[in-house]
Amino acid sequence: MKRRKPFWRRLTAAASFFWLGSLLTAQAPPGGEIPAAVWDAASPIPPPAWFGPVQTASGANMTVWRAPIRPPSGNSRLAVTLVFEETQGGFARLIWQGPSRAVTVCGNLYEGAAPLHARTLLIDRETLGGSGQLVVEATGTRPVLARAELSWVEPLVLAASGWTPPGLYLAPSGKIFPADELHGQGRRAPQDEPKGKIIDAVLDAGPVKVLPQTPVRFVTAMSTPPSHARLEAQIAGLAPGEEPLLWVNGRSLAGVAVELPALDDAGYRWLGGAGDLAYGGWRKLTVWVPPGWLVPGENQIDWHCPSGSTGLTLRHLRLQVNYDPAVPAPITSTAPPAGIAAVPPAPAPSAAAFTWPPASPAAPKLRLGLSSASGGVKLRIE
Repeated sequence: MKRRKPFWRRLTAAASFFWLGSLLTAQAPPGGEIPAAVWDAASPIPPPAWFGPVQTASGANMTVWRAPIRPPSGNSRLAVTLVFEETQGGFARLIWQGPSRAVTVCGNLYEGAAPLHARTLLIDRETLGGSGQLVVEATGTRPVLARAELSWVEPLVLAASGWTPPGLYLAPSGKIFPADELHGQGRRAPQDEPKGKIIDAVLDAGPVKVLPQTPVRFVTAMSTPPSHARLEAQIAGLAPGEEPLLWVNGRSLAGVAVELPALDDAGYRWLGGAGDLAYGGWRKLTVWVPPGWLVPGENQIDWHCPSGSTGLTLRHLRLQVNYDPAVPAPITSTAPPAGIAAVPPAPAPSAAAFTWPPASPAAPKLRLGLSSASGGVKLRIE
């Protein structure tokens, strides 16, 4: 009895034949502005001449997505944005199958940030080496890739003092990609940045999970109170229009600003049902800390999920403080200062009383000692 080849061997052979045929019958577009390629699992979109057609397959415990790529002339790099659903305990990897070798661009796209997430990765011309296949392999029997957007990008040159390597890439659409997020290992670790009388300190590199029943508290110690301050973080897992709740020393911060990308961003995704619009990917959060809210000694910064949220993830938390000579006296009253909207005061920060919302009591989870310990802003050691 003749044995049949295993499923994956038959699939690989069929895909290789399919790929070779596409390379011989299609040609790259001429130079100039190169159209982007978009593939969406929910709605077919006609591809440009240099991309596709896409082939998908599912096996016993893995799904595969393949797209032939025929690079146009020039030196542009290929930026690949993938929107996908993360699965618990699994992984998804991005592979470039070139003419003579296979290169793992990213060993695991998952970052544990949110159920719907997105990554953008850069493939240079040296890695491409010519026409080939872009492959996404993911564990499980259900496809996880929801959307793929591919653009040919160029380095963006900015005027700067001294010599600095290119840090940004520009797509023909005008979208800018930061270089330090485009490699498979993820963004580089943040560092403290002293800027004269302004200190930009890292509170936590993350990632840090904030769940509805598990708020998170960061504690930072200061020998001298700053004149004013600003909090910044990257956040994932929030729906468009949602904002986390932040408290500084028991006082609620107003005006939390979460970046809202343009509506043509690949991260927007309907999850089914009326109004279930989600966003996959990291977004920037900033909030103003009014003068006098940070005091000498320990300061507590508490993060809570918004009502109805299933959880969020934080990374690259920073506290930027300014030490102007005229430092206001610490504020001890819970009444909001002029110009700050009135908000419910936070209860005393104790395990028994610190709750939000009131119907769901939860003690904040303490995060300590992860800063590189800038001279003016320090974190208590764990």
